[in-house]
Amino acid sequence: MLKIFYLSLCVACIGLAGCVPSPTATPPRQTPFPTLAAFDGTATAPSNQVNAPTASAPNATVARRATSTPRATRAAPLADTMPPLVQLTVQDPELPISTQQRVALNVIGADNEAVTRLELYDNNVLYDEATASAPTGVFFNQFHWMRPTPGKHTLRAIAYDAHGNASAPAEIALNVITNNRAPSVMITSPSGLKDAEIGAPLVIQGVATDDVAVTRIELIVDNQLVTFVTPAEPITPFAVAIPWTPLTTGAHNIVLRAYDNQQQSDDSLRYTVRTFDNQAPVVDAQIERANIPSGDALVVETLALANNGVARVELYVDERVAAAVNSPSVAQQTSLHATLFADDLADGAHSAYVRAYDLTGNTADTPRVNFQVSPDAPRLGRGTPVARAQPTALPPTATPTPPLQLPPAPTIQLQLEGDPLRVMLPDPAAIQIQARGASELDRIELWARYPGETTPQLLVQENAKGATEKNLTFQWDAPRAGIVELYAHVFDSLGQSSESAPLRFTLQAPDAVFTAPQNAPLNGIWIAESPAARFEATFAPIGRALRGVLVEKRADGKVLNGRIVSGAVNDKTVLFAIDFSDDARAPQHTLTFDCSYQARPPILTCNYTNEFGERGSAIFTSLGQK
Repeated sequence: MLKIFYLSLCVACIGLAGCVPSPTATPPRQTPFPTLAAFDGTATAPSNQVNAPTASAPNATVARRATSTPRATRAAPLADTMPPLVQLTVQDPELPISTQQRVALNVIGADNEAVTRLELYDNNVLYDEATASAPTGVFFNQFHWMRPTPGKHTLRAIAYDAHGNASAPAEIALNVITNNRAPSVMITSPSGLKDAEIGAPLVIQGVATDDVAVTRIELIVDNQLVTFVTPAEPITPFAVAIPWTPLTTGAHNIVLRAYDNQQQSDDSLRYTVRTFDNQAPVVDAQIERANIPSGDALVVETLALANNGVARVELYVDERVAAAVNSPSVAQQTSLHATLFADDLADGAHSAYVRAYDLTGNTADTPRVNFQVSPDAPRLGRGTPVARAQPTALPPTATPTPPLQLPPAPTIQLQLEGDPLRVMLPDPAAIQIQARGASELDRIELWARYPGETTPQLLVQENAKGATEKNLTFQWDAPRAGIVELYAHVFDSLGQSSESAPLRFTLQAPDAVFTAPQNAPLNGIWIAESPAARFEATFAPIGRALRGVLVEKRADGKVLNGRIVSGAVNDKTVLFAIDFSDDARAPQHTLTFDCSYQARPPILTCNYTNEFGERGSAIFTSLGQK
């Protein structure tokens, strides 16, 4: 009995061992698949049933599979051991990267089934990862990478599929440096030639780019900071549109200056805008006399003023142009002083006025003045002499005591070549700069300021490194006439600096260009002898009008100086009158000459009359031009 029970227990244990499959370990990756039994459609016994032993044969073995109750089962699926692929790309991998520069890294992974995750490693440390929102065979992500410190970095990208398979890493090496490249900036509008009007806003447009980010763009006009624009956060590229309103006429140089996150800067190309005033010029004129003798000329002294520059002044007599003077340098000719004349005037009443033109074509006229040409008009217009006012001498300007400088502080001096008080435009002002220092110099700056300007203009900056003494001459083309003050700064390598004494001088507007008569035989010095006196006349013809000075040396030794206040010249006769009112020794003395002219040799045969009606004669001979 015990034997039968023991035998049954053994059969049951054998049956359970044959029916319940043992768990199979997952094969390692990248190994051949295990050999599986071929499936032929034959039903197999359920795993929870034990095969019954055979009663007729006590020593028979127990069958492992029962064929009497077949059931269908599925084959185990194939394990996914194929890893995904990954690629890492970056723009210009050979170029160094700046600190804090954002670099776009493009990572793309692909798999035979689905990519679930991408990882980015920096020097074997996980930097960032991206997970696919849905199963996809191809997964792309752009990582943004930057480093705060310089050094070499190896970046690796790895892709993972749904079964945990990892790709072979794709890697790239980048070099991070401290000093990044300066930004670049350009003015996009306006372009070409541009004229502007005072008070009318002008929009300056530009764009700046940088390898990291642009943090600021400044608008600089005539070396002066006008305004600046900053983005909400550093960005590249950075485009701006900055309004600027010109307040003065003339040429203005416009520059955009861009800064990056390292405070490195760069300037755009200079753009020049010509600014004009919308106001007409101002002009005044004064005729020499309103009652002109027949044969004499109308002489008009005129002064014109225009911010845009005076281009031309014209004298109109009886609504017709009688004389004109053009400016030699219109842009700098903010004022024009000229003497105009009209000859060959018929006897009778006439009217005259002066018209001024500025650079833009604006005009202004003086009030019309009536004058008379008559044979009975006196050649001497005498008025009561007015005593000249003696100007009150101004107290000397106190010179500030220069501050005490340490021995190593540099020194600098300015000097104007030529006339130390004035420069005639359009000639440049030659500024001599002399700088000396006990230590090595660093740089020299020259600044200019017109009256009323709150901020000076930087004219030039000169590098003086490597020298303890620097001499240079700067040719400055001044933009306009007026009084100007220049001063210079010098800096040495120790950070010491000093400022020169101010150099003040006048920028004088160009003189009017007069066209000399083709035949000016009277120009120069003429000498005449008479029994009563010796005459020395210096003639200055103005067309057919005659002006100048005359010195009368009397036999008694008295010397009188007079002015030729009226005169007319034609082909055969010369008429002129002398006024001695400026000579205190004989203020009532006058002389009137009526002469005949001989060209070869040049001789004037004259009869003259003084203020008492006394007559005399004199023969003038020419000593040549003065």
